[in-house]
Amino acid sequence: MTDRHEKIKHYLDQLCSQVKAREVHNDLRDELGNHMEEMMLDKEQEGLSQEEAAAYAIEQMGDPAVVGKSMHRLHRHRMHWGLLVGIIGLATVSLLLMWIFTTNVTVEIYKELYSNHVIYTVMGFIFMLFFIYFDYRKFKRAAWWIYILLNAMLWINPALSSTYNGINRFWTLPFGFVLDVTTVSMWVVPLAIGTIMLDKLRSNCNMQSILTYIAMVALPLVLLFQMSDWVRMFLFGTMCIILFGWLTKKWLYTAIGAVVTGSIFVLLLFFADQYGRLERLSVVLNLQDDPHGSGYSNYSIIEIIRSAGWWGNGIDTTFDMFKTSYYNYPGVLLIDVFGWSAGILLLVGVVWYVASMMKILPRIRDDFSRMIIVSITAMFALQIIYSLAMTTGKVPILSISFPFIGYGNHLIYDYAMLGLLLGIYRRKDIISKKNEKIRQKVNADPMTSS
Repeated sequence: MTDRHEKIKHYLDQLCSQVKAREVHNDLRDELGNHMEEMMLDKEQEGLSQEEAAAYAIEQMGDPAVVGKSMHRLHRHRMHWGLLVGIIGLATVSLLLMWIFTTNVTVEIYKELYSNHVIYTVMGFIFMLFFIYFDYRKFKRAAWWIYILLNAMLWINPALSSTYNGINRFWTLPFGFVLDVTTVSMWVVPLAIGTIMLDKLRSNCNMQSILTYIAMVALPLVLLFQMSDWVRMFLFGTMCIILFGWLTKKWLYTAIGAVVTGSIFVLLLFFADQYGRLERLSVVLNLQDDPHGSGYSNYSIIEIIRSAGWWGNGIDTTFDMFKTSYYNYPGVLLIDVFGWSAGILLLVGVVWYVASMMKILPRIRDDFSRMIIVSITAMFALQIIYSLAMTTGKVPILSISFPFIGYGNHLIYDYAMLGLLLGIYRRKDIISKKNEKIRQKVNADPMTSS
């Protein structure tokens, strides 16, 4: 054992007492204890007694309190201040835009949206703080239960939810809280599937494990299709394809899966679309044919962007019929009021923000945490990219809300997912390397795990 000698034991006890992250105590005992024993063996070979060799090793290591404090600085909770400051900036922009909207809109019912937006933002920050301090590793033990629960909720959802634009998404809960079942599933089910399949696909990526992954993804996809929530279905399917590629590193299979899934989606648009989605998607190809009909929103956005100029039309902008829906298009509102310069700043800001999320990945040592970061970052990136594309008016208008900026209770889930990501970063230096290696060995050896 690395701490067999009583003096070495006592030294390591004193050192570890200075390190608050208990999870790394065994790692420190092993690493530093081995180093001290090597010094002891060298001195014993030179003729020193065991007691003298132990005293020499302790002297060489230095004051245990000083060494312990330096180890604590290396293995303490971290905060990604860049992401935290960035989200405060995005929240400020979001609140400012909603205030401008409610100040200028003439429809009385829309004037109440600002107070709702403040509530969603505050609740989002509360959830974000909770997940920052929540031990995300508990998700491993609950992954199967979460997967089953969310699929059950999707299955019974049509009987309990209210219909909005032909889609059953929202559960009305006590105290006026509304649960968006499909958005929750879009975020959480890929995490549950990734957690369940992580070790199987990494250690033994055979046809059985691939088919298991496909089956686990297919069930919520079918349920989302039955609920007619095509947007969440598309985002969920795309996220699962990205996650499969990252887990297996089999990019050819991933590309084939993407082509097959995309082909099925297009066929469904042709033969199983009850709400004219294909027509709405293709309207961008001939906006000039019907600028005041099905292409009205796209045409209006293009005209607003053209007329904004570098510095915009100011806060006291005149609202026409389209602008009463500005709470759905925060990017267009920003450009209309503050001009192209503000739009460019928004583009740079969100690109930097997503890049900052991606930069966390190389700093994380365990695959489970990395899987969560890949899933969350990719989902944010998909929504942000399309939200920015809708701001140009050149792509079909879909019910994809701009993360952190757009109006709606999606803000709660956006902040919660960011909190989960920040929670992983916070614990990145206190994860035990030894425990992680043991876990990987057990998962890789079926005989050991049984």
